[in-house]
Amino acid sequence: MTDIEIPPAIRTFIDATNEGDAAAFVAAFTPDAYLNDWGREFHGRDGVSSWNVSIHVVCPLVAS
Repeated sequence: MTDIEIPPAIRTFIDATNEGDAAAFVAAFTPDAYLNDWGREFHGRDGVSSWNVSIHVVCPLVAS
């Protein structure tokens, strides 16, 4: 079996998802992120955060 090198940005995304860390999940995207989820468009980290909460990719952002 061969080892697969996962790019650091993808590793951060995966780790944040697995750890349920919404802030780290959102931070894994660039400030000018563009996300298209079957025609629903989201822009920037605020958009990614909104998308995350709407579909619960990872736990919702909670004020600390």
